[in-house]
Amino acid sequence: MPELIRIAEERGSSAYIGDGSNRWPAIHRLDAALLFRLAVESAPAGSQLDGVQDEGIAFRDIAEAIGRHVGVPVVSIPPE
Repeated sequence: MPELIRIAEERGSSAYIGDGSNRWPAIHRLDAALLFRLAVESAPAGSQLDGVQDEGIAFRDIAEAIGRHVGVPVVSIPPE
């Protein structure tokens, strides 16, 4: 997120691609680290685990939050 905020500040806008419906995972890195540690310590060898609770956050929502935080407009960039 800090890099996305820096880019928005430099360019004067917070952007998303297309309709912004692509999704980013919504987990804090420390929570992911804890989940990974628990899986390594507790899961039987050969297990396949999936640590998913939600479907992620639409990137448009992220861009809008950054735009509000930085005070810049939110714009869509064509996919091409």
